[in-house]
Amino acid sequence: MTELLRFKYFYFIFLSFITLTVVTSNKISADQKIKITADEMQIEREGQIIKAKGNAVAQDEKGLKMKSDSIVYDEEQSVIQADGNVILNDSEGNTYFFEKLESDDEIKNLKGIHVRTRLDDNSRIVGASLVKKDNITSLEEAEYTPCLENDYLIKNCPGWKLKANKIFQDNKTKTIHYDHARIHLFNIPVFYLPYFSHPDPSVNKRSGFLMPTVETDQNLGDTFSIPIFYNIKSNLDLTFTPTIHSKSNNFYSLNYRQLNDRGFFNIDASIDDNDDKSGTSNHLFFDGNLSNPYGTLNVFLQTSNNDTYMRKNKINKLTVLKSGLSFEMSTENRFFSLDSKGYKHLAIQDGEQWEYEYPKIVYNINNIDDNIFNGHLSLDNQFDFNKDLNDNYTTLAASQINWNKNLINKENGLIFENKANLRVVSISIDSKLARDTDNIRFYPQVSSAISLPLLKSAKNFNQTLTPIIVPIIAPYNNYTEAQTISNSNLFSTNRAISIKEWESGPRINYGIEWFLDNNLDKNVKLTFGQSFRLNKNKSDATEELSDYYFSSDASINNNYFSNTIVVDRKDIDIKSISMNTYSEIYDLKFKIDYDYTSGKYSTINEQVAVGGEYNFKKNFFLKFTGTKDLDTNKNIGYQYGFLYEDNCLGVDLNYYRDLTIDRDIRESDGYSFTVVLKPFGSTRNYGKSKVFGPLIN
Repeated sequence: MTELLRFKYFYFIFLSFITLTVVTSNKISADQKIKITADEMQIEREGQIIKAKGNAVAQDEKGLKMKSDSIVYDEEQSVIQADGNVILNDSEGNTYFFEKLESDDEIKNLKGIHVRTRLDDNSRIVGASLVKKDNITSLEEAEYTPCLENDYLIKNCPGWKLKANKIFQDNKTKTIHYDHARIHLFNIPVFYLPYFSHPDPSVNKRSGFLMPTVETDQNLGDTFSIPIFYNIKSNLDLTFTPTIHSKSNNFYSLNYRQLNDRGFFNIDASIDDNDDKSGTSNHLFFDGNLSNPYGTLNVFLQTSNNDTYMRKNKINKLTVLKSGLSFEMSTENRFFSLDSKGYKHLAIQDGEQWEYEYPKIVYNINNIDDNIFNGHLSLDNQFDFNKDLNDNYTTLAASQINWNKNLINKENGLIFENKANLRVVSISIDSKLARDTDNIRFYPQVSSAISLPLLKSAKNFNQTLTPIIVPIIAPYNNYTEAQTISNSNLFSTNRAISIKEWESGPRINYGIEWFLDNNLDKNVKLTFGQSFRLNKNKSDATEELSDYYFSSDASINNNYFSNTIVVDRKDIDIKSISMNTYSEIYDLKFKIDYDYTSGKYSTINEQVAVGGEYNFKKNFFLKFTGTKDLDTNKNIGYQYGFLYEDNCLGVDLNYYRDLTIDRDIRESDGYSFTVVLKPFGSTRNYGKSKVFGPLIN
């Protein structure tokens, strides 16, 4: 009897120990489907019911977690019930907050109340209740906003939100649907949609409406346009945009894009509704690129049946349309191209508009070793036939051989860039305004660019002073006028651009370059130079010694300054100035382009173009662009406006005045207004505000 009592005591102690171990470990594995941990746990009905309280966590085999004040797991019914401060993290990076939640033991099908959801892109959805079954999630009395709370302009007031009676999210089609949706701007309802849908955050491209633009224009009247985007496939899409004018013809635009492994295909077209009975206007642009083992074929078409249609309707500002095809093939040492192009000049009203180039053939051979003088050779060949705006037909065949060899004198540091060129041009011109010509032109030349870089280095800067002299030996010819020195050609061995011409006569280009770099995104470059022509022909009225040329470039962090000045050699008078600047001063960014030509030497021209952007408050910008003819003291055009853009909302409002006049294009002014609800778009991509000066990116 004593032994039996001892065995009972042992059994009781052992069972108590096991129970205490289970409770104090706070961790139970339920058929390896759900693992539950908590501060306090109870087991009922022989392990079929698990009750967890205090920092309760249920986690499945895939890592999905459910946290709550308390969790009850019924293994027999495969049901998990959570109550109080429920947090659920799904496999797609979304986080759900509930007051109460019921789930299956795979945490796949859910029912919850008072739900708040933060999606993986930081957008949010709140609702009275949520039901998730398989791939469908539905919320009652729900709101959606992508706005981040720390960017709110007004406390507890997102820039925009969608309120709906029901929101459905289909994880299979990656679409969010809204039933009886109301769009609110700053908590004010502004638009009602019986039905609305958009892709969920995991989708990069999806069919639907893009952002509308509202404008007013003196000539076009009130304007409204809204793009409709159709995603055919991942590599095919179509955008249709109706544009409605109150005082002019409406027009409808279409853009089709296709991309594949071989190239791309793009169509951009529009047509108006001919409401004024003056004839239907349209435009068609096509651009295609096809790559294959033999090379790349480009086909392009730009056409419009009305010269002013596109500019008047702000479709684009083009005044020259280009159509044709080109083929290019290149290897390490060879290049071949075949072009056939036509150009239509829309701004020409009373003369020939078309010029052609058909065909133009180029074949170049590069990097040919010269074993005699240890230099390098290249051979350039070109054949083309073209018609210009004067109805002159020109047939041209040209071949040019180039030799170069660079030397560095290690004793004194002199650098010699030695070149020899010979171009032979056969040209035949069938002219309607002058006598036909047929001749062969020879353009030989020998040159050497001699420089002596003088370098000084310190801990915080590098400084280089480089005298440069370029002697050039070339005969005078009767086909090329004296060339003007510019920023890009001061030390060039041939300033003539046309293949039919070559800079004439022996000459010397010389100057000096100074460069300073402090290794902290700050550098300055100054250039001064002249050109001297030797033994100039008496019939040539230009001076042997050119004017003085100055250029300066400075870059300090994100600010730069570029300036070119040509000074008359005799009178020491400024002939021309070209200046470009970009500056950032605190929250102000601005660009200035200035061009001046003195009327003492040529037709006077003085023009300034300005563009600026001032960030006067977080996400708020004032913008301005404008161009003015300072000689006549008249504006060419200007535009200023207001931009607000944060992570969820963009508002772009502009006023412009355009003084362009061309046939039915008249002076006009007006407003453009674009509201963008992100993530559906950006004010920097949509809208039709005019730009009259340098644009701040």
